[in-house]
Amino acid sequence: MIPTTIERRIRWSGLLVVAGLVLQMLTLLSIHPLAFVSFLLLGCPLVAAGMLLYLYSLVSDDTP
Repeated sequence: MIPTTIERRIRWSGLLVVAGLVLQMLTLLSIHPLAFVSFLLLGCPLVAAGMLLYLYSLVSDDTP
């Protein structure tokens, strides 16, 4: 079965959200200023990009 465009986009968005949340969880283990910076500059944009990609995949019209 060949995945459609929306399935691929939703899969990518899920991977981005999971990667961002895992990174945020790992930064919470350390009490260091760089951990907070990586939480904000790496983890939050990954989660936001995953959410935006998910919403874009729902709204976009890619009929084969």
